[in-house]
Amino acid sequence: MCERYNGAMKITRKAICAAILPALALSLAPALRADVTLRYETEFKPAAALQPMLEQFTKTMQAGAGTSTSIRMKGSQGYTTAGNWIEIFDFTKGDVTLVDPASKTFAVLPLAQLMDKMAGAIPQPGAQAMQGVQQILESMKSTVDSKVTGKTEEIKGVQAEEREVTLNIDIPLPPGMVKQMGPHVNMKIVMHIWTAKKEEALRVQAIRELTGYQAWQKYIVNPAGMFEKLAGRMPGLSNAIGPFVEELSKNQSVMLRTRTEIYMPFLAELAKQAAADGQQFPALDPDAPLLDMNQEVVELSTAPVDASLFEVPKGYTAATVEDMVAEMVKAQSVAAAAAKADGPKADAPK
Repeated sequence: MCERYNGAMKITRKAICAAILPALALSLAPALRADVTLRYETEFKPAAALQPMLEQFTKTMQAGAGTSTSIRMKGSQGYTTAGNWIEIFDFTKGDVTLVDPASKTFAVLPLAQLMDKMAGAIPQPGAQAMQGVQQILESMKSTVDSKVTGKTEEIKGVQAEEREVTLNIDIPLPPGMVKQMGPHVNMKIVMHIWTAKKEEALRVQAIRELTGYQAWQKYIVNPAGMFEKLAGRMPGLSNAIGPFVEELSKNQSVMLRTRTEIYMPFLAELAKQAAADGQQFPALDPDAPLLDMNQEVVELSTAPVDASLFEVPKGYTAATVEDMVAEMVKAQSVAAAAAKADGPKADAPK
């Protein structure tokens, strides 16, 4: 049948396979679903000249966000860890369980409510602070550029390709600051995103499973949607960096590596002025990133996943999402204070 003619077009077996195999592979995924584990490690690297000054910041980031992120899947369930929390997804029931090991609490809610609950539970700055922030956000101008670089590489046995997304932000300054810093300050964020090539979903079972998970995330736990919820509480933020977040959410291939570079060239000019005034400040390269954040997959496997991971541990008590977020913020404040206490100490007077 594959060799018959359909009008003037000959439909070959190869053409049919090329058209339907990817869709068929994903449609059969629930029946053939295998366990899968994906784990990332994250590294924060301030510019060399600023490492002593930003040591506390780096420790705080690592204490709050953590350096390891993992995704595990078994059947119709998903398990993720990031920072201080665990999220257990039940794709059949359509709910998610948030688990906080630090306070031994958990909350179960429908997936449809997750973004609203999380956004609403995050503390909002006071009116006075918001007024100043709002003025800055409304004055910000931004541009976004995205391109496929053509670079390819094998990462954990998977063929990957790179996409580069750049956000440029320009902030006009009030008259009182123009003399010192110029009429505006600028910053740039560049993200190098390495994702599995689409055809790898047919060759690598773990990628096939995670591709289905990524598609589910796009429509149920949408990062861009979460940003919109948060931005709604800070008018002006969406206009400033909304297009950047939207661009990042377009490619739903499995992410294998990211490198985020943050540039603030205006700080290099301030460093020069400080040095001219006799103040001590490290010299900065305006063309070099102020901070690098690198994340890369360190484990990708289809080894069996322990079913007990998808159960709330015994002894944990139910709580509201609002209470859990409050505890998380409190824990991060404690971690930040501990990082500050462990920071570099000044030499004792002799």
